[in-house]
Amino acid sequence: MKKLFLFTFVMFFVSSQYLMAQEKEPAGLFKHLGIGASVGTDGIGFDVATLVTDYAAIRAGVSFWPKIAMKTDINIKDNNPLIADKVTLEGKVNIFDFKLLADVYPFKHSSFHLTAGMFLGNGVFLKGTNTTMFIKDPSKYGKLGLIVGDYRIATDEKGYIQAEAKSNKLKPYLGFGFGRAVPRNSRVSVSCDFGVEFWGKPGVYAWTKNDWDDKVYHKFTVDDLDQYDDKHIKDALDVVDKIKIFPVLNIRLNGRIF
Repeated sequence: MKKLFLFTFVMFFVSSQYLMAQEKEPAGLFKHLGIGASVGTDGIGFDVATLVTDYAAIRAGVSFWPKIAMKTDINIKDNNPLIADKVTLEGKVNIFDFKLLADVYPFKHSSFHLTAGMFLGNGVFLKGTNTTMFIKDPSKYGKLGLIVGDYRIATDEKGYIQAEAKSNKLKPYLGFGFGRAVPRNSRVSVSCDFGVEFWGKPGVYAWTKNDWDDKVYHKFTVDDLDQYDDKHIKDALDVVDKIKIFPVLNIRLNGRIF
C-alpha cells in the first residue's frame, strides 16, 4: 500500500511539473478557475479546479454518499432465555471524503486526460446497529450482547450494538476520463471519469466483551464464524472483504468562473 501511495504521489507531482516545463506560456495556478458538481459511484461531489498549464489541471473538493440504510433480520444462536430468537440489523452508508486530483492532458487540443490523486476520509464506510431490542431484560443492557462465532458483540447501556466496516483512511486514486475540469471554449461543459480507489484491506470491526475480560475492538473475518451463525453475517463479511479496489465512474458538470 505504501508503494502504491508513493507511485500515485509521484505521478501526481512529477507529471504536473513536467508538463509545466513544456509550456512556453503556462496558464498559471488560479489564472483560470472552475467549479464542478459530479454524481457517480463515488457519491455526490463538489470541487474547484485550476489550470496549471494547457496540459494539466488540479481539482480539490469533497464527495459523499447519502445516508442510505439497509435492514436485514438475522437468527440468533443463543440459548439464553433473556435473548430473543431474531434481531433486525441496519447498515447505513457513511462515506465522506476530501479529494485532491491532478488531471494530465497528453494532447493539448484533446479533452482526454489521465488522473492521479487521493481521497481522504475517516475510513468508516458503513455503520451497523440493531433496530430491535434483542435483550429482553433492560437491566442486562451492556452486559449481554450478540454472539458471532466465539465472540460476543457488546451492547451499550441502551441495548444497542455498534459495528463498523472500515477501509484505509487515505485511498489513492488512478483513472482516466474525457472532458476538461475548466472549460476552454465555453462557460459550461460536461466531463466523465473512470478509475479506481485503492481501499487497502477493508474489514468489519466491533467491540466485543466476555464476562472475564475488558472490551476488545475486534476485526471479524469469515474464519471467526461457525456453522450456526446466520448466513447474512457470512455474506456481509464476504462482500466487505472483497472491496479492496473500488470502481469509480462519474459524470461531472463543469463551470468556468474566469
